[in-house]
This record gives sequence, structure tokens and C-alpha cells, in this order.
Amino acid sequence: MGGLAARVLADFYETVTVVERDMLPENATNRRGVPQGRHVHLLLGRGSQILGELFPGFVDELVAAGTPVFDDGDLSKLYMSNGGHLFPRSGRFKDVQLLLPSRPLLECHVRRRVRAVGNVTALEGHDVVELTSTATRDRVTGALVRARPDGSERVLGADWSWTGWGGVRAHRPSWRASAMAVRSKTILACVWRIPASCCGFRPGC
Repeated sequence: MGGLAARVLADFYETVTVVERDMLPENATNRRGVPQGRHVHLLLGRGSQILGELFPGFVDELVAAGTPVFDDGDLSKLYMSNGGHLFPRSGRFKDVQLLLPSRPLLECHVRRRVRAVGNVTALEGHDVVELTSTATRDRVTGALVRARPDGSERVLGADWSWTGWGGVRAHRPSWRASAMAVRSKTILACVWRIPASCCGFRPGC
């Protein structure tokens, strides 16, 4: 999630701007830009720890909001299938806590925390059209962004740019090629395909 990246970067930069295609909701609602949001999401121990370090009390907030918690380690109570492969349902985990928040709930709480960070702003309802660079094309200087409601454009200057492509059918703009031509060091572009998974508790647990 871009919000988590923004929170980390906020400790090292004076200002952080998140360019977001969607208009972000105030509550826990599925949105078009996150089609995988309806999939089951599982928060492992290390993820919970990092979120707690970035946002103190975050895990307690999720639990208070109704997030299911699996912490007794009995695998017979857990049904997990990944790509048709059923996980073992015998034995126990040791000292492992699993949280199963919905993606909209997880995003909602992250958004609320990030919005409270003074040097982070979100430019909602905008697309990145292309990257901008120096005349010699040896350094990226920012990005040209376009407002979705009216098509107006403007340039955002930046000392450093980061791009995250999320979702099964994420928008991968044509400026990826120009970004690779404006490099001074290697640029690595990764495209993720997210398989559907099934996970749940046995009735009565």
C-alpha cells in the first residue's frame, strides 16, 4: 500500500506526496483501484509488528474493529487453500498470531494514521502521465499528473520518485519505457499476478 511507503519515507523527506487514481473513501469500502481487495488478507506476526512500530496501537485498533484473530495455534480450526492446495489441518503453531482483516478495513486504518502525519499529502483522483527529467535526461525531476475529473495537468517536482503498481489489472502507464530511458542506474520493473486464495475458520471456532 502506498500509505505505508509514505509513512516510512516521511521520516527521511521534508514532504511526501502520494498520487492516487481513486478518490479515497473515509470508511472501510472496496474501491475500483484495488480489485484484489475482496480477496482474503492475512496479517502475519512480522507484519503486525512492523505496523505496530509505524503506528503505535494499530493492531489493537484492528482487533477492536472486529478483525478475526487466530492465536491458539490449533490448525484443525483453520481452513486454508492456495490455488487448490489445501494446507495441513493437523498439528499446532507455536507463538504465532494471525490476523484476518479485510483489505478495506486494513486500508481504512492505515489511511487514518497516514493522514495524521504532518508532512504527507495525498493527491487523489489523479493519474501520472509521464515522468519529468533534466534536459540531459540523466535524472528524474518529478512527474506530470492529470486530474481525472477535468483532465487538467500540472507538474509535481520531486527529489526522488517511487512507483507502486498494485492490483490484478493495475494501470501500467506508457511512461514506463521513458522512465527506463531516463535512468542513471538500473531500474527494475516488477509485475505481480495475485492468485485467488481461500481462507477461513471452521464453524464454531
